[in-house]
Amino acid sequence: MNSWPQAPLLAQSGLEPKVAFLADIHLHDVYGDFDAASFQGVLHPGTSKMATLKTMLSQMNSTRLFNENYFAFLEALEDLRKRNIKYVVLPGDFSDDGQPMNVKLLKTILDQYAEDFGMRFFITTGNHDPVTPFGGVGSNVDYIGAQGRPQTIAGFDGNNYLDSIPRIEQINYWGYYEICKELGSFGFFPDKKDIFWSHPFLELDYEGYEFEKALVLSEVKNRLYEVGDSGYFLPDASYVVEPVEGIWLLAIDGNVYGPRYGEDNELRDWSGSGIGFNLAAQHKQHQLKWIKNVTAEAKKRGKTLLSFSHYPLADFHDGTSEKMSSVFGINKFQLVRVPTHQVSDQYAEAGIRVHLAGHMHLNDTGIHWTQSGKSLINIQVPSLAAFPPAYKIVSQRPDQALEITTVPLYEVPRFDEFFDVYRMEHDHLSGLNTGKIWDKSILSSKSYLGYTLGHLKQLIHLRFLSSDWPADLASLLEGLTEEEILFWAQLDDVEGNTFLAADALGRSEMMAKRGGNIGFGNDSLQVDKEGTNLMMDFYLIKNGGQLGNDLIPSHRLRFYSILTELSFTTKAKSNFKVQNQLIDFLWILGKMMNSYPSDHFLIYPEEGKILDLGK
Repeated sequence: MNSWPQAPLLAQSGLEPKVAFLADIHLHDVYGDFDAASFQGVLHPGTSKMATLKTMLSQMNSTRLFNENYFAFLEALEDLRKRNIKYVVLPGDFSDDGQPMNVKLLKTILDQYAEDFGMRFFITTGNHDPVTPFGGVGSNVDYIGAQGRPQTIAGFDGNNYLDSIPRIEQINYWGYYEICKELGSFGFFPDKKDIFWSHPFLELDYEGYEFEKALVLSEVKNRLYEVGDSGYFLPDASYVVEPVEGIWLLAIDGNVYGPRYGEDNELRDWSGSGIGFNLAAQHKQHQLKWIKNVTAEAKKRGKTLLSFSHYPLADFHDGTSEKMSSVFGINKFQLVRVPTHQVSDQYAEAGIRVHLAGHMHLNDTGIHWTQSGKSLINIQVPSLAAFPPAYKIVSQRPDQALEITTVPLYEVPRFDEFFDVYRMEHDHLSGLNTGKIWDKSILSSKSYLGYTLGHLKQLIHLRFLSSDWPADLASLLEGLTEEEILFWAQLDDVEGNTFLAADALGRSEMMAKRGGNIGFGNDSLQVDKEGTNLMMDFYLIKNGGQLGNDLIPSHRLRFYSILTELSFTTKAKSNFKVQNQLIDFLWILGKMMNSYPSDHFLIYPEEGKILDLGK
């Protein structure tokens, strides 16, 4: 266990109480010991220590980092300690696939901060924690072996294997029973320090609450629900807790698993979770009924209720999801995980007013309104393992408003600790001449922010362009200059389509013939004649919200604002598919640029009101 330097505790400034939310840590034990002769990890050339690392190639093709987020997590905890924040929520994906070595490391770290600094931690499950409800054999994963060579290892089921793949028990999956037992002191079970604690299968009796009775009835075996009419029962790890006077934390276990049957109609295994409340609303009706009771009881007793889950309860694309579905397809951009209006209605009508979620690795704020006038504010907490690396603090104000502060983690000590190992990996891949390689320039990153931006950039080109984007639209956005896009925005339907269909020379000739930026006389507008940053900036805005906007130069933001406005006024309809896609894309960009505040803002839960506080 590492020993972190202690700094003097600072008085918690501002209004109390404060609760921090750290989402999608995806903790992986980078110096874990598999205790297996078949795989020892990789020798770090600078420190002479053995490291247990996932390959950089796997990181650059994943929506999350596997290795450097370990250091980001430690830095986040240090930052919270210095701020003297005592209550910390981890809304799911706290581990990387619920592997024993990662869950145990998490417990060790949290126990130290709890013991040394009096911090309390409250956890809910994500789809990467219990990957399956009752655990199982780990799937093949790529680690870095000797001399930077990729090494495939797999879990162990007790059989003897003659193949060359190391079988290691430490990468098997833990299920609910093991994870809740290991991390039970972090909200899954009641604690003597809490004023109140309950779960969906326990009577909600605030006046008659008894810790010892709640402890006995909190066992996982007492928290099971039937999956449909299958006769199979799964755990529900939801709970509500009052750790400090006046604040109720409502942890909603949104994981939903479905049975998979073999040819003999016997249960073979379980489908993985990941969809969220679109399925939970169907298969966990007991949970919805319980939530109604919890919200009513909290309101009756004047408690501030903070709901959290791994999964969002409202649209996290700033009201653009339907348009995105028509442009990109329902299975792109994680659109299947966007709660339907009907699902958001159910949870808003159940009384949830403020909900904090992870899962999407986004910094976003959204409001859902029901026809009856009920509001539900959904706050997406960013991941520490992707851009933008940040966490959020919720502060209770005397006027019952909630102040939300987003804390970026742009400077992380030791984030480059494994760069020499990655250089060995890159050298090995370069020698194979397979073409399947990542851009080595990311190893020149000077900050964790720069590193996560480099990760996002490579992810766009190695994965997103081929998996999420229509080929013609992607080609346009990658190939057009800003000057060309601005010129196109001022053309009529037929001319615009002709311009988009032309090659670079044809576009240049059309622009010369029409005199460049037709009808646009603002010479102060800066446009790039050599290329475009539009694709990367779109992801900065979509993923980062206001944090992403802050990283884009003001002249480019102004360009996008003028461009989207022009496209709305001149191209409301088109008879050409690709041109329609570009028009719709610009509409999506404009909506995302002008969304609800996501950095520092106030929430008035009962009014459904959000007020931007700026910097």
